[in-house]
Amino acid sequence: MKPNIFEIATSELSQDALITWLLKWADNRYSSIDNNIHLCAIKFVQALIGETDNYCITEVEAGRQWNNIDVWARINNEYFIVIEDKKGTREHSNQLKRYAEIAKRHYENTKIILVYFKMEEQGEYSEIENAGFSVFTRKNMLSVIDNYYHQTIDNKGNEILLDYYYYLKELDKKIDSFKSLPLDKWHWYSWTGFFSTIQKEIGGDWGYVHNASGGFLGFWWRWHHGKLDDDKRLEFYLQLEQHKLVFKLSANKPEYRDEIRAYYRSKLYSLAQKENINIRQYGRLGESMGVAILNEDYRITNKDGLINILATIENLRKIENLIDLLSKEINK
Repeated sequence: MKPNIFEIATSELSQDALITWLLKWADNRYSSIDNNIHLCAIKFVQALIGETDNYCITEVEAGRQWNNIDVWARINNEYFIVIEDKKGTREHSNQLKRYAEIAKRHYENTKIILVYFKMEEQGEYSEIENAGFSVFTRKNMLSVIDNYYHQTIDNKGNEILLDYYYYLKELDKKIDSFKSLPLDKWHWYSWTGFFSTIQKEIGGDWGYVHNASGGFLGFWWRWHHGKLDDDKRLEFYLQLEQHKLVFKLSANKPEYRDEIRAYYRSKLYSLAQKENINIRQYGRLGESMGVAILNEDYRITNKDGLINILATIENLRKIENLIDLLSKEINK
């Protein structure tokens, strides 16, 4: 495979430039220069603003870093698009709300379109959507460029656009790699694909967790609350630390952590034994502490050593049931 510029230029700034460049191509002035790119750009704009193929686009202005907004575009003097381009870490909703307010103040008589452009996987989008932004995903972008790719496959298409298309297709493969790689060969993208897949079935959230050992991708779900008395309250939930399944606990007051942990552990161990779930002691006393860990990998494989998603989800549901029963025991 030939070198791909987007495998080298991996920053948000490079992607910002690609988005801005493609938006500019939707202007009528460029149809005679390369009509295939022009039509692809029109489809891109239509997808961003939620218009059908019948919506005619004639004038487009686009740029970067206006009032700290990653990418902006004015369409036919009718729409103003705010694009927050995010690679890696998540965006804070307060920042997004500020961008929306800026756009609305400057373009009072214009339809404001707020877009969160995210080509990689992300655990939770509720804060993004609550800020009024719609999420534009890798699937959306591939759909935009796919027609251009097939139209130019027999002749020399634009290297920039095709490189980006190949980059996204390769990213797709990396994220889906958890389906075809043995468990011990999983990498960062494998885990993001796996967590995104199980999230659709069991809910929860996931993301990067910093720690002194270098951090990990974590997945957390199934929160419950309980109390020993009015002063001693606890929150407990499940957390996946990549291949490990950890039973997590938080106490409302630091001075009661030891007592609350001992109480929770006694209830958890007793119930796990009844439910035939093999756990052992794990973690240290702290604000959000691990108290136990599943003794084996929670992931279930097929005979070929590859992940069996249905069996794995069934296994996770078994652990969920343990936590649900524990909540009833604590709160009875």
